[in-house]
Amino acid sequence: MITTKRHLSRNRHKAWCVLLFLVLFFSFSFVSLSEAATLDKEIAEAYISADYKKTVKLLEEQINQLKDKGTDSKARRSSELYQKELLLAHIYAWKLNKYDVALAKYQKLDELRQPHNGSDEFPSIELLYIAEIYEKTGKPEKAQESYQNLLKELNYSLEKEHDDVSIIMNEELTRFISYQIDGMNLSKKIKPLLPKLKLSSFLTSSAISPFLTIVLVPTAQYDLTIAVKTDMAEYIKQSPANLNSMFLNYGLIVTASAGTVDESSEQAMEAYTLKYPESYYSLLLRYMFYKFYKESGQDAKAVKLLSELKKIAQKRGIEIITEPDKRFSSPEKTWAIYKKAFREGDVDTLAECYVPGVGITMKAFKEVGKDKMREIGETMGDIEKITGNEESAKYRIKRKETYQNKEYDIGYSINFQNIDGEWKMYDF
Repeated sequence: MITTKRHLSRNRHKAWCVLLFLVLFFSFSFVSLSEAATLDKEIAEAYISADYKKTVKLLEEQINQLKDKGTDSKARRSSELYQKELLLAHIYAWKLNKYDVALAKYQKLDELRQPHNGSDEFPSIELLYIAEIYEKTGKPEKAQESYQNLLKELNYSLEKEHDDVSIIMNEELTRFISYQIDGMNLSKKIKPLLPKLKLSSFLTSSAISPFLTIVLVPTAQYDLTIAVKTDMAEYIKQSPANLNSMFLNYGLIVTASAGTVDESSEQAMEAYTLKYPESYYSLLLRYMFYKFYKESGQDAKAVKLLSELKKIAQKRGIEIITEPDKRFSSPEKTWAIYKKAFREGDVDTLAECYVPGVGITMKAFKEVGKDKMREIGETMGDIEKITGNEESAKYRIKRKETYQNKEYDIGYSINFQNIDGEWKMYDF
C-alpha cells in the first residue's frame, strides 16, 4: 500500500520480484516429478519466447498425462488439471484469437473443479473469462448471464468463508463483477448493482492484490518473468486490453508502489489509466495515488486525479467516496454506532464497524436474530480506553452476567484499527 514517504532511489524490480516469488511459490502447476518438471520448463520457455502454438502442444501433452494418472491424489491432480486447462483456454483466446475453441474449453472446466478442500472451494473463475469472450464477440446478454452466475457463486461462498483473505478476495471480486455488469447496462438506465464506491475503504483490499493476481491470472508466472525485464510503463502500454492483463498490471503497480511513489510508478499508473480508462481497478489506482499526492502536498496532481474520478462517477451515475467517513472518526464514535445498530438489529451497519474480512461474524449476527440482538444491545455500556496510538487502540467494556444465581461484572477487550482515518473493530 502506498505511503506518504517518497523513496526515489528504491529499485522497482525488488518489489516486482516479491510478486514473482509469490506467484511461483503458490503456483498450482508445481510438481515434484522430474518428467513433469521438465515439461513445465519447456512450456514456460515456449510461452516466454511467444511460440504459442508450441505452448499449446506442450500443454495438451501435459494435460493428457495428468488425465492418465491413477486414482490416488485425485483432489491434488484435479486442482492442477484445472489450472492447466484454464491456461490452455486463455492462450487459445488471447494469444491465438481462437475464441470458439477457448469458449468450449472454458465451458468444460466445471467438470474438472472437484472439491479439494471441503466446502471452501473457490468459485468458477472460468465464468469471468467466458463473459469476456461473449463481450468480445458481441453477445452481451450471454456475457451478463455468465457474470450473474459467478456473482451468485460468490454470494453463496461468502456465507461459508472462514479466513480473512478469502473473505476480502470474495468481496473484492463481488464489487468488480457488479461494476462490470453496471458498465454493460449504462445505456439501459438500470439501477446499478454498485451505486456507491467507497474508495477510502479499499486500501485493505489492495494489500491482497498479489494473491488476487495468482487466483485470476493463469499466465502470471510467465508474464511476470517478461515484465521484470521491461520498463513497467512500456510493458503496460504493450499489454492487450483484456481482463488477464488488467488484473496482472494492477498487481504490478500496487506491488511496485509499496512504500514508494517514484517517476516509474507514476508513469505506470498513467499508462494503466489510459489503457483501461474507466475500469474498476483504474479507479482504485487513481485513488491510491490521489491519497499519496494529497498527503505529500502535491495538490495539483491530487486535484487532477480527483477530477477524473468525479467525471467517471457522473458518467456512470454512481457516488464515489474518497474521504473517510466521519461517523468512524474515533473508537468512541464507532462504538456508539455499533451499539445503535445492535439495538436496531441492523446487520449491514454492524458490518461497517468491523475491518474487512469478518463475514463469519456477520453470519453469526444474522443467526442470532433481531430480537436477541436488541436485547443484547440494550445491555451494552460505554467503552474505556486501555492503550492506543494513531494506528490502533485497545478498549474494554464491562457487563453484568449471572452465574449460579450470582451476578458478576465481566470484562471484555475490544481492539480497534485505524484504516485510512476510520476506526474499525477487528477483535471483540
